[in-house]
Amino acid sequence: MASSEDFDPFQQSFTLVLLDGTPLNITMPDLDDFVRYSIQISINYAAQLGASLIFLIVLLLLTKPEKRKSPVFILNSLALAINVIRNLLQCLYYTGSFSETYAYFSQDYSKVTPSDYASQVTITVLNLLLLVCAESSLIMQVWVICITLRDSYKQGVTAFLVLVACLAIGFRFAFTIENAKLILSLNPPTSLNWLASASNIATTISVCLFSAMFITKLGFALEQRRQLGMNHFGPMQILFIMGCQTLLIPGTCEHIWF
Repeated sequence: MASSEDFDPFQQSFTLVLLDGTPLNITMPDLDDFVRYSIQISINYAAQLGASLIFLIVLLLLTKPEKRKSPVFILNSLALAINVIRNLLQCLYYTGSFSETYAYFSQDYSKVTPSDYASQVTITVLNLLLLVCAESSLIMQVWVICITLRDSYKQGVTAFLVLVACLAIGFRFAFTIENAKLILSLNPPTSLNWLASASNIATTISVCLFSAMFITKLGFALEQRRQLGMNHFGPMQILFIMGCQTLLIPGTCEHIWF
């Protein structure tokens, strides 16, 4: 037995016995990493859930009654509601049987309940529906801001952005189907890394193009106001600044990530 001077209680290990009797040694750092990761991810999803719920409440309260029947309002509200449910299910994952200590370390998911499988498949489907709502809302907003352009320009810009949105949705649809199959068959998702990356890249490009379109149109409007002598700093300038920030900063981070 090691002397007390050499013994580090924070590095000690314990043994789990697998179903076939095989011993599995787990160290305390391994267990700490598992618990720490679960907590960090849960905080992430909980923050998204809270933010989406607040935005949904604000949207419902501040939107004028006559505008609540517009397609953009319905799509935005639906997207926020879907995101609330999606993040709630993501949080519940870490309280379910998939995240039990023995199941995680032994990769034995024989005790996973059907409801946990259903929750994971539902999450993948909600990710697809969320993207469809977001892209549809963006397309409608582009059509509105392009209303003053020539018909040929308006139709060309809209057709191009619709094509980009459909590409992002197509990649997400394919990933949703394949990911659901892997969840039900308990196969590792590493084989879908390329498809997940392609889906994320297509979505990022789509959102950046839509944002660039909004900022460009807003920039032209600000220039026209300046030519008319309306140089005071107001809400349009604030929207332009915030639009540039929400385009450049996330776009740069995504570029670095990939």
